[in-house]
Amino acid sequence: MSGHETSGVVAVEGAELRWRRLGRGERTVVAAHQGPGGPPRPLWLRMLAEVPGLNVLSLELRGTDGSPRSHEDLGDRWYERWAADVARVADVLGETSYVYAGASHGAVVGWHLALARPPGLRALVSVVGAPHGRDAGPGRSSGWEQRRAAAHDRRPAEEIFASMRPPTSDPLRLRRRAKARERYLKSLETLDPETLPRAGVALPHLRTDAEVAAELRRVDVPVLVAGGMQDRLCRPEDNLRAAAAVPGARLVLFQDHGHSTLLDEEPEPLIDQIRLFLSPTAANDRPDHEESSPCL
Repeated sequence: MSGHETSGVVAVEGAELRWRRLGRGERTVVAAHQGPGGPPRPLWLRMLAEVPGLNVLSLELRGTDGSPRSHEDLGDRWYERWAADVARVADVLGETSYVYAGASHGAVVGWHLALARPPGLRALVSVVGAPHGRDAGPGRSSGWEQRRAAAHDRRPAEEIFASMRPPTSDPLRLRRRAKARERYLKSLETLDPETLPRAGVALPHLRTDAEVAAELRRVDVPVLVAGGMQDRLCRPEDNLRAAAAVPGARLVLFQDHGHSTLLDEEPEPLIDQIRLFLSPTAANDRPDHEESSPCL
């Protein structure tokens, strides 16, 4: 798989944020990289950039590149800061109309972005990253904290990788899984966990499921919520709760998929759903449709 690619750096309020643009399409999908341990061009984003008419602007979030330089400790305000960074980079690069698509922590950034509603944002695609519920007790340990625990320790690293991937006998998935495992373990060899911000949970000021639902009802852009039925980090009920709260949201849950498998193991069905969501013909399925896409 190959395609056009450009890259650069944007200075934003004390940080230099790296970006890559994949593809040549006129319609832009902005995505924030979810942190170290993954490839700079994840498979699902490369496939999305191959969709006719699209280009993908992939940003690396401040403080997540694993470099030894220090950064301000923002406590529970990291997602708020990252969402502001995304909006600012899009503005600097002249993106006046874009869809935001994020996975895992990158999806949580998207929820904060949708609530802030910068002028250029037209839609949100949330992949395995809906806000967690609150009524069941304290929030679950984040992927960031798991990565801290796994750094330089092979056994928990192997356990974490396996926990994100349900069994499969598909040969293509198994080949991609082996490559993803190799990249994941190699990335941990040089990672200093103390350089990573402790991201916490989405919308940390909310204390109950009812408060989360009330907040998400304020989202006024089209939303696609996608997740895996076997995801132990962003569970099906988290995705369902978010989709039920957002007016007009679409929800797609994939059987036999965990937290990472839709991103680097079998992204094809996810890309199909995103294409459908972004299709200009999607609006024609509504009784009072407009001629243009509901997203762009």
